Amino acid sequence: MVVILALLGGPTIMFCPKCGEEYRWDVMVCPTCDVDTVDRRPGPEPTPDVDLVRVFATGDPALIAFAKSLLEGDDIEYFVRGEDLQNMFGLAAGGPAEFWVREDDADLASELLRELTTSDSGDPS
Repeated sequence: MVVILALLGGPTIMFCPKCGEEYRWDVMVCPTCDVDTVDRRPGPEPTPDVDLVRVFATGDPALIAFAKSLLEGDDIEYFVRGEDLQNMFGLAAGGPAEFWVREDDADLASELLRELTTSDSGDPS
């Protein structure tokens, strides 16, 4: 039944919005908190008109993974432009993968990623 729901695009994991525990798709009420489960974790509302700043660019898959790890370690939300094209066709297809962050996080992200420069990283500004 879970496989059928996954194929139909239905939720396969439910979450308790109070304690954050994960449950199977058929658990409708958290047994610990006695609140209704939800199909996605609670989080901040999306910010539709946020200004993004490019802070890093590279074609090296190892540096891409390392940059993601550094940003996630400091809870900095980011967007990687061009990574999927690079994975499919290589660097020549569309240039390096570019890391973009919120303008408010740009200084900290730039500082974290400063040491990850390669000859193909280009100017991050």
